[in-house]
Amino acid sequence: MYKRQVENSVLFRGVKIGKGAKVKNCVLMQDTVIEDNASVEYVITDKNVTISEGKSLTGNDTFQVYVAKGQVV
Repeated sequence: MYKRQVENSVLFRGVKIGKGAKVKNCVLMQDTVIEDNASVEYVITDKNVTISEGKSLTGNDTFQVYVAKGQVV
């Protein structure tokens, strides 16, 4: 089963969350793409960021991970 999980996050317009992806405690700005089976927690993305399929980025409540505009991770 391909459930998307989004919890306690802010999603700007145009954000796409892939099948099986997990998003928790994040701020995902305009046109961010979280591909299938990727996982992000305590992440802030700028515009037009792509988190590739199967990747995992994890910060914590005192040190968030920031991904700059237009990056592909």
